[in-house]
Amino acid sequence: MTTPEGFREAYQTLVEGGWNGLGGNPEFGGMGMPKTLVAQFEEMMQGASMAFGLAPMLTAGACLALDAHGSQELKEKYLPNMYSGVWSGAMDLTEPHAGTDLGIIRTKAEPNDDGSFNVTGTKIFITWGEHDMAENIIHLVLAKLPDAPKGPKGISLFLVPKFLVNEDGSLGERNSFSCGSIEKKMGIKGSATCVMNFDGAKGWLVGEENKGLAAMFTMMNYERLGVCSATIRVTG
Repeated sequence: MTTPEGFREAYQTLVEGGWNGLGGNPEFGGMGMPKTLVAQFEEMMQGASMAFGLAPMLTAGACLALDAHGSQELKEKYLPNMYSGVWSGAMDLTEPHAGTDLGIIRTKAEPNDDGSFNVTGTKIFITWGEHDMAENIIHLVLAKLPDAPKGPKGISLFLVPKFLVNEDGSLGERNSFSCGSIEKKMGIKGSATCVMNFDGAKGWLVGEENKGLAAMFTMMNYERLGVCSATIRVTG
């Protein structure tokens, strides 16, 4: 997906200045600044362009959730490049039939012998789910294991990268998912809102099995607060 003219240059300016990892964990390359400072920066960025600002804000939220709930291996492998902005993050929650009732999602995650999972399903309304500003896009995806309980108590959270990451940290082959279409969304112009189709895409469990919704709320609440504060600032 090709971003609007100037977005890639603006994104590179942002990440080169280190702003992408302002509040990140210093153990993995973040700057460790307090939320009082991060909030002021985010308000200015979102106030200037909500469409653009959603991309780094989603990355920050994904990093927060991964740092809070991910394994040490996942954090070491993904957080440094996400804090630096070389990779970005996305949040994959709802589906065509589900709306806000996430307990009835159908996306499945089948376990593999190597500890990974094959994720299959369709997600909608995925902000910045596909774009050309970062080298890789790290999706946090809600899905259900084969023996999961019904309802919200059976949801797990998975990290699914656009490009698989080799042992040496380099990018490998394209993962088995793609953007099916760009959705029209009132009020946000220039920001790609995507339908994402996962077809046995390789992913890794974040946190505990069947406790993915609680882990995702770490990211979800971060995004809600960021959008809310920016909206209040812009509208007065």
